Amino acid sequence: MNKRLLFLSFFEGAAVMAIELCGAKLLMPFYGGSLYVWATVMGITLSALASGYFFGGYLSSKQNKNNLQYIISIAVCIIFLIPVLNSFALPYITYLHFKTGLICSSFVVLFPSLFLLGASSPLIIDLQNSLIKNAGRAGGYIYAISTLGGIFATFSCGFYFIPFLGINYTLMLFASFLLLGLLFSFKIKFPFVILFLSFVGVYFSYSFSKPKSEVLFESESLMGYLKVTKNKSHFNSINLSINNIIQTEMNTKSGKSLSEYIKNLDSLIQNQIAKKNALIIGLGGGLTANLFCAKNYNVDGVEFDDRIIYCAKKYFNLNPNVKTYCCDGRNYLNNCKKKYDLVLLDVFKAEEQPWHIITLESLTKIKSLLNIYGKLYINWHGYLTGENSNGTMSLLNTLINLGYNVKVYSNSNDQNFRNLILIASIQPQSKIEGEIDYILNNQVNVNSDNMPCIDIYNAKANKTWRTNYLRFYQNKK
Repeated sequence: MNKRLLFLSFFEGAAVMAIELCGAKLLMPFYGGSLYVWATVMGITLSALASGYFFGGYLSSKQNKNNLQYIISIAVCIIFLIPVLNSFALPYITYLHFKTGLICSSFVVLFPSLFLLGASSPLIIDLQNSLIKNAGRAGGYIYAISTLGGIFATFSCGFYFIPFLGINYTLMLFASFLLLGLLFSFKIKFPFVILFLSFVGVYFSYSFSKPKSEVLFESESLMGYLKVTKNKSHFNSINLSINNIIQTEMNTKSGKSLSEYIKNLDSLIQNQIAKKNALIIGLGGGLTANLFCAKNYNVDGVEFDDRIIYCAKKYFNLNPNVKTYCCDGRNYLNNCKKKYDLVLLDVFKAEEQPWHIITLESLTKIKSLLNIYGKLYINWHGYLTGENSNGTMSLLNTLINLGYNVKVYSNSNDQNFRNLILIASIQPQSKIEGEIDYILNNQVNVNSDNMPCIDIYNAKANKTWRTNYLRFYQNKK
């Protein structure tokens, strides 16, 4: 048994998982984090590994012990080039149809390196088998050690490397681990070291020659790439974006939001004479919290990402009277005993809607927290009719099933470029200006913890929204 080959196998498995996790995060600024994206990432990953296993099996029959060195050396170089490919190739590929572009982009980012790493496993097994003369035992050892490497990469990337190093440097780190495994297992010929160093030089030249925009804050984690930027050419605005999708946009002179959605909330919610309590799940940049404070509400703001709370306070003038809680919205609801007069669910992250916040059980808990004349406001995408409206129908059916009185508001008729505000209350509501009449589709299921269907129902709407946003954003560029 060659223990050095087990060391190499460990880092090969670790590199596979690091590429899959980091590759998915690199795709999100262009395609979001919807079901389509994760299905494509997993499909391309499995295709690359399956093709690599086949190719590695073919190479093992050639009885060339140097093949493994060649394969791993090329894989290391390609891993270092992934951020470069992502930055130069993907912006052009996104002009293709959404699904076609997503598959092509995933192929460019994931397939080459994973194909080569997949090919390395049969070659390592072949070398081990030649030593211990037991193919099953050799294969079992290699796949077990490789899987342990994958487990190590999954936890270390999620909890440490991506949050503190960022995606690009995490890829570089695991490429370096793989190179160390190769150097430890074999005496690598000098030209391969030169080739490796040349690719590192290309990467650093690219990284440090990029023009720097006026970025005030940026951070990468498994929750997304967060950035705060100034844009003097557009209303002197300051923007908070996640995965390059703007979540909060504020005029720096007035301190007010440039979002039509928040302007609509301003028109819907009246000033209060006496202090009332408001809960916002999905704090974002805090401009809705500031609006509610101005209307005489005591505001509790819940945000899952502590980076966003930090940015809201530092860059978006979050009112110091807002009490912030860094936790999952559902967890806050489950442990809350306080009563509210207004609850706002604004849990969009780009086109994604966390399904567990809007299940039957979660909305039941919210109902128990509302005062008798309290209201629940839900920020939602614009689709109310047609095939893209199934997610909206599921949410409406869920609310009505619980006995809520529900109104739908928007100031636009264009479903592709608007937000809907769903207003749910325990008591009947009077007619409001901008109210949209709707016909329920009772064939669409309610969204529950046991049958979480809203992600499936929203898949087409999310894809359409992302495509429209990309076209608008790239045309402006």
